[in-house]
Amino acid sequence: MTDPARLNTLIERVADATAPERSLFAEVFVACAGKQHPDIKAHFAMRMEAQAWIEAALILTTCALPGWRVQTNTGRGPGEVILLAPQTDDPPGSEPSEPAHHTGGVALAILVAVLKKLSIRDQMPYRPR
Repeated sequence: MTDPARLNTLIERVADATAPERSLFAEVFVACAGKQHPDIKAHFAMRMEAQAWIEAALILTTCALPGWRVQTNTGRGPGEVILLAPQTDDPPGSEPSEPAHHTGGVALAILVAVLKKLSIRDQMPYRPR
């Protein structure tokens, strides 16, 4: 479980960002992705070094929300992202996320969507499977 105060702080920082930046992406990755294999961390770092921000955001999503899918709507204007729940036979939690937007582009919109989904998920009461 991720600290709700930390998630809220990160949501605000990402919302205030005007463009993707390495330090912000790294901080969100550490807060959301948990302990990852060194190869995944290296791949994430290489994407950031290459400024392949959308790819870095997709890696983060895969680590933070395994099985979730990302639907983007790009074009002129802000990036828009919807997270789609894993396809299972279990209907609870299968609804898509609310659309996340960011004027800084799709990569930042993905970060907003992941942070908000984790925030909502961590506020829900525990239900054993």
